[in-house]
Amino acid sequence: MTSVTRTSTSTRTPGETRLRALDRLLPAVHALPEPAEGDITFTLPGAEARYRRRRLDPEAYEASWSALDRHQLHARLTGPDPARALDGLLAAWDRRMAAGGHPAGDGEAVFTWPSRDTEVTPVLLAHGFTPKTVTAVRTTGAHPPDTAPPRPGDPLVRPLSPRAPGELDRAVALWLDGLRWDEQFGGTVRREASGRHARQRLADPAAWVWVAERDGRVTGLLHAEPPANAAWPARLTSGRRAGYLGTLVVEAADRGAGTGTALVRTAHLALAEAGATHTLLHYAALNPLSGPFWHRAGYRPLWTTWVRRPAPR
Repeated sequence: MTSVTRTSTSTRTPGETRLRALDRLLPAVHALPEPAEGDITFTLPGAEARYRRRRLDPEAYEASWSALDRHQLHARLTGPDPARALDGLLAAWDRRMAAGGHPAGDGEAVFTWPSRDTEVTPVLLAHGFTPKTVTAVRTTGAHPPDTAPPRPGDPLVRPLSPRAPGELDRAVALWLDGLRWDEQFGGTVRREASGRHARQRLADPAAWVWVAERDGRVTGLLHAEPPANAAWPARLTSGRRAGYLGTLVVEAADRGAGTGTALVRTAHLALAEAGATHTLLHYAALNPLSGPFWHRAGYRPLWTTWVRRPAPR
């Protein structure tokens, strides 16, 4: 994802001013990441970009959400014709990737851009990209249902008890089931280390984890990060203090019964008490359940991550 920086409007390019007019929750300025060894920089009329290739360790936490051979383009479209500028950038990127001779296996070309900039959508489609992940945002306090009392039939929502017999194992199983579900849509990849990472995250004493319990059985799980622990998603928005919802999983038999809604309501109230002005999350763009659920909960797209697989050879 393109790096973002909060700064005065006087340093914005015309392209950045255009994006802010499209979406006030975007950061004021989009900055390319600092150069790293191996980066390739492109400078074209109305655009500049940095191409970074990363080879992930399959044991890394991030590998559950990414191909192991990740080719990412970070871009700034600074001129008056963003579609033409992006078309030139993607063509130059294609040529550079083709010259690199990289493999066609566990690899992907990745480009993230503001969701509301639909002017560039035809260009991305023409270059063979499809939406992979949506980064969605919600403004705290704008949705009264958060303060509604629990409804009859709602599950019991409580903090995870990692030391209770079998509870951590059940939570890890739900986490892995969520990975399996989103794997259908290209959003996740189950790795050998995925279960170990899930266990570490859920057992962390500082973690915010709630479970939904129905008839004595845990049927849902939500993991969140308060603003104090969520510095990286806060860089994606102009919101002053952003929290993050990392994982929501409800077992298939309990979907549609209010379990996810009850978990999310609990998290929203806790995030509001922690001072979050906005909350961000990711969902698989092709998941037919996630988008409608999160939109009903008050979220809307902020960024879209596009991918092409396999990466060009």
